Amino acid sequence: MVAGRRLAGLDAGGGVLTWIVARAAGFTAYGLLTGSVVLGLALGLRWRSPRWPRWATTELHRFVTLLTLVFLGLHVLLLALDGYMRFRPVELLVPFANHYRPLWTGLGVVAAWLALAVWASTWLQGLIGYRAWRRLHLATFVVYATATAARLAGARRPAAQRPLERIPAERV
Repeated sequence: MVAGRRLAGLDAGGGVLTWIVARAAGFTAYGLLTGSVVLGLALGLRWRSPRWPRWATTELHRFVTLLTLVFLGLHVLLLALDGYMRFRPVELLVPFANHYRPLWTGLGVVAAWLALAVWASTWLQGLIGYRAWRRLHLATFVVYATATAARLAGARRPAAQRPLERIPAERV
């Protein structure tokens, strides 16, 4: 992993840039998750608009969900490459196995795995049936709640853990 960081040129300067971009990808994924949940609720409640057909809402929901997973994957990849926090792969993939705020990052890992399972259930709907798919889709509320908890807790960090405040002025 260290060789990959050096090869990508991401380890120079403590990897603060990677940390910042990883957090930005996480924030973007959370915003997209919010949009996906809103669109999913609109579909589930059978909201209709005379100017916006249901199929368009369905396709937009699928696209936003996929985009959420892309930014989530980018978030995890950049954290793996980050030289500032130095996460091990097990810390990024196994809930509550993290050295950095294990409860809150663990909730984030749980949310990520559940989001992936809900997304995969869409492709398995023919095999598992509509009723099981619908029940599994209810896990989206758990995904959103755990991602929100991880996001809110991650925003309240002691000043010593904020990498931007530790960058010397001449490097900015």
